Amino acid sequence: MGSQCGSDMGFDTRAVHSGRDAAYASMPIYMASTAEGHYTRGGNPTIDALQESVASLEGGACAIATACGMSAVTQVLMNLLKTGDRIVCHRSVYDWTDTFFLEELPKFGIQTVQVDMRDTSALKRALEEPTRILYLEPLSNPGLDVIDVGEVARLGHEAGAVVVADNTFLSPALLRPLALGADVVIHSATKFLCGHSDALGGIAISNDEEFATRMRQARNIYGGVLSPLNAFLILRGIETLSLRMKQHCANAQKVAAFLTQHPAVSETRYPGLAGDAGHETAKALFSGFGGLVGFVMAGGQTASAVFKDALKLNRPWVSLGDTGSLLYCRWPEPRKGIPEGYVRMSVGLEDAEDIIADLDQALNRAHMASD
Repeated sequence: MGSQCGSDMGFDTRAVHSGRDAAYASMPIYMASTAEGHYTRGGNPTIDALQESVASLEGGACAIATACGMSAVTQVLMNLLKTGDRIVCHRSVYDWTDTFFLEELPKFGIQTVQVDMRDTSALKRALEEPTRILYLEPLSNPGLDVIDVGEVARLGHEAGAVVVADNTFLSPALLRPLALGADVVIHSATKFLCGHSDALGGIAISNDEEFATRMRQARNIYGGVLSPLNAFLILRGIETLSLRMKQHCANAQKVAAFLTQHPAVSETRYPGLAGDAGHETAKALFSGFGGLVGFVMAGGQTASAVFKDALKLNRPWVSLGDTGSLLYCRWPEPRKGIPEGYVRMSVGLEDAEDIIADLDQALNRAHMASD
């Protein structure tokens, strides 16, 4: 007995019910390597339920789940590209996506050009040459540049490009890029969709059934198959996605406001701040400003190292979208707009006062060490 949740129902209702088997209180986990004559990489009821759920939330016709976010990225791109093709992407994207573009794809004769997509003139110039894929993150990793997805998609389509958007940082609770013109949306489902740091997963969503058919074939060829158990865990996380995102946003707003006033911080980046470069665009496009905050240590890398070691509650770890707050102290990367002493913070669901108190004591130690 399938879910009785229709596409006309609200977002939160679909987050709880879409794709699930209505005969059970939670979606069963089908832990079988083969079923009805085929391997799980060709189809599995638990994985299928996740795909239907995320497709519904993103407003897409079809979705293909993969083992992790990078397997979604690589399978989408290898599906769409051939030797001699060209990619135009934003100046800053996830590190391993960046590595794939700049180190792996050239082995296959595929060129990537990076440009600041907030600069419409620069983007138009980049698209003057034939372009197969235009790739962006609406809220960029790690610098938190806000991209006008609709305008970028329009320019990409005028140039004949397929527009691919990695929506991991915002989730469909805050933005649905397909509605703004993107052709394919990617998620590292490990992050906000799962939300509990207990499962790796990736997913790609589209309205093109032919693309989905090719993606299913790509998953059979390349592997990168999602575990049914991980599909179950991500489905469980999605049920509280909207609630969690509201709390992430509320806490991040408070953290960002605190950071703007601290003497150890020379710059704060958060689209919810009225003075942020992306504030007006984010206000027009997003349903909330997200759970990611960026800030620059006034004392540079030296202060950043002291700050990292002084943290007690907030964890100085990679990843994001967890219930707990995570801080990633970065190295300077001018081409990505990342200065010395930059820290990307995924603000968690703890009491905001506790998050801020820990940041304050660690920042104070860093400030004293750099004086």
